Amino acid sequence: MHTLLLLAALSSQITFRTSQQGDMTTIIPQVTLTEPCLCQVLILSSRKGQGGESTSTQRNTFSIPANQPIDLTRLRLNIGPQDSVTIRVTVSDGKALHLSQQWPPSE
Repeated sequence: MHTLLLLAALSSQITFRTSQQGDMTTIIPQVTLTEPCLCQVLILSSRKGQGGESTSTQRNTFSIPANQPIDLTRLRLNIGPQDSVTIRVTVSDGKALHLSQQWPPSE
């Protein structure tokens, strides 16, 4: 039974769609799960730049269907060349499923 849970967790994933329009960057975290889930979603974003530092936290509960990419939020940021931006997305059912992903990916 644990092997099946592990395989399901490995097949589930968080990805990020990004696009650039002028100075604005749009970042859309998406989750695809192999099983339907009533999940807690936590999105932490932080930005450091010449204008200072800012952080934001979003928490929500989503009913996520299986095998469909679901947009969790849409972030539009004006990211300057000297800015450092990190977005961390965590999706959990409070039991066996716990996914976490960061944008940009760690190097």
